[in-house]
Amino acid sequence: MEREVLGVHKGENCPQRIVTCEYCEFPLPAIDLFKHQEVCGNRTELCHMCSRYIRLRERDVHESRCNGGTNIIAESSRNTSPAERDHHDAPRRQPHEASRKRLLFTIAITGVAVLFGSLIFQKKAEHSQMP
Repeated sequence: MEREVLGVHKGENCPQRIVTCEYCEFPLPAIDLFKHQEVCGNRTELCHMCSRYIRLRERDVHESRCNGGTNIIAESSRNTSPAERDHHDAPRRQPHEASRKRLLFTIAITGVAVLFGSLIFQKKAEHSQMP
């Protein structure tokens, strides 16, 4: 496979490439994204404008229509039109800077833990080899 074709495959077509969930910003393989977002998009969050619980997949549409009313009856996703449910043309939410920092912090802590663990394991292995 040519390098250019391989680069496109890894970046855009590979089912194992890492993509981010638009609802929770969790990184996962592209092949698992659809099933994950089906579940993740059904989670709800409280809208502070109207005090209703809104499905994450409907949040963008809700935010554009919400006028801060206090009607607390939650709408069913079945009551929305297919166009509203399939808002693939809607712009993706930009990841929050705090989430990126939290992810980097988690990766850094994990790296430090692996480093310490390997050093401890290496010292134990050296001590067990001594006669």
